[in-house]
Amino acid sequence: MMKQGFVAGAALLALAACGGNDASEASKGEGKEVASGSVETGEGEAQYSVRQDGENSTVTVTGPDGQTGTFKSGEAAASFLPDFAPLYPGAKVVGGAGGDSSTGKGGMVNFETGDAPEKVIAWYKAAAEKSGLKVAGEMTTPEMRMVAAQDDATGRSLQVHASAKEGGGSTASLIAGSK
Repeated sequence: MMKQGFVAGAALLALAACGGNDASEASKGEGKEVASGSVETGEGEAQYSVRQDGENSTVTVTGPDGQTGTFKSGEAAASFLPDFAPLYPGAKVVGGAGGDSSTGKGGMVNFETGDAPEKVIAWYKAAAEKSGLKVAGEMTTPEMRMVAAQDDATGRSLQVHASAKEGGGSTASLIAGSK
């Protein structure tokens, strides 16, 4: 089952981000494979490869059943955002992680924008409702604003947190996924 592959992939992604690799390590450097090998799961053997391109890491896991999952960290994680949860207009991605497989797609992207948290949250709330998601919760504190929306029938969900940056603008996190 691909769940074990995802667990292995997440662990490998963490290792890649920390600079760890195994004995089957390939060449090092930007845009290069930095590790590859296999992991034994309850379903059989899963194959993986880790590529590093600057501060972005890509882990590809192929499970014993032949299904493939891809995981990316860094700015490249924004490529895994589902259509119903696009990156905020003009946002600068400062980090994140995301992935996809035959069972779903999603990620978390951290970004900065010159807009106030209220504007960011209002934009995501409108985008979610336009995409057929229902707002499941909102929260406002002196330090942060948050909105969560979901569609139980399709398994789509998003959550956005935005906080004011010193000097203006916002830092925010978008977490979105679909089954």
